[in-house]
Amino acid sequence: MSRTIRLCHRWLAPVFIVVMIAVLSTQGSAIGPIIQRIQQGMVLVFALSGLYLFAMPWWVKWRRGTKNSTQHAARHERDAA
Repeated sequence: MSRTIRLCHRWLAPVFIVVMIAVLSTQGSAIGPIIQRIQQGMVLVFALSGLYLFAMPWWVKWRRGTKNSTQHAARHERDAA
């Protein structure tokens, strides 16, 4: 899943740039608000996927540490008995 999110985030970046140019060039026209809505949706997608990609290393490190500490505690209890 992480790879899919990273790939989508990467491939949507050029599309977002095109949408930004379209928003700037269609200000004041009838289609402008529609393109702005598309831009707002893309900003939301970028924010969520970027937050996920930013926090993933810490999440994995935390999960790995939790798993190791649980296994260490179980091993310690088993050795003590």
